[in-house]
Amino acid sequence: MIASNEDHIRTLITELDNVDHDVQQSAAVQLIDLGKEAVQLLIQALTHPSWRVRYLAAWTLGEIGDERAVEPLIAALRDHNTDVQDWAAKALGEIGDERAVEPLIAALDDADSGTRRNAAAALGWMGDERAVEPLIKHLHDADNLVRGSVSAALGALGDRRAVPQMIDMLDDADEWVRIRVAKALGRLADPRATTALVAALQTDRDWVRYNAAWALGQIRDGSAFQPLVDALSHDSPHVRRGAVEALGRFGDPRGIDPLKDALVADPDDGVRAAIYDALKQLGH
Repeated sequence: MIASNEDHIRTLITELDNVDHDVQQSAAVQLIDLGKEAVQLLIQALTHPSWRVRYLAAWTLGEIGDERAVEPLIAALRDHNTDVQDWAAKALGEIGDERAVEPLIAALDDADSGTRRNAAAALGWMGDERAVEPLIKHLHDADNLVRGSVSAALGALGDRRAVPQMIDMLDDADEWVRIRVAKALGRLADPRATTALVAALQTDRDWVRYNAAWALGQIRDGSAFQPLVDALSHDSPHVRRGAVEALGRFGDPRGIDPLKDALVADPDDGVRAAIYDALKQLGH
């Protein structure tokens, strides 16, 4: 690194501590653009006296994705500032080095909910099966955002061991959790979830119902076919669109006539566009 560039990088790192958000973000983006050239000084910045510099350094290192930052970011998981912990966990997930798996599993027990949430998300991105059992143990975390993040991670990992517990979580008190669980069950495509997802089509939250329909389209269990047809007349356009998309993925020619009828009757442009696509998928 030539001296002039090093001085420029040091100046940018100093600007990460600026109270002006625009100055901070501009400096961070420039550091990301500098890439590997900035990594060593950003690693040093993980121990800077200012928490703002430390957490933005963690963020930038995650965006750059250089494996030299893995061990320093693992150390940053123990930072006394929760924002630094959160972004260190996220950065480790983005880099994806297996050295981070066990430290991230340990971070699932952190006192800070943001760290637990980002550790779960990172483990889902990394795709390491060592994370499955620890994540299952945290499905019932006290924090709703953590529960949602754990569910999404298990869906991304593609391991069906969590399916029975996740089916029960379709009754979670928090809407966001139910949305994430429905989406994860769709990714896992386990027919055991069909009955519960069909029931979720009848809940009072549009985006829960939409994601339940999406999941049923991924699973493609025949017992869900008629409930999805019935949902074509639902009062919510989100639910109707979800049912349309699911019927297209089903590949069942029995869906053609109900979809044609819905194409004439549905008042929503977005739903009608989805119907065209679904009919194409069905070869009509």
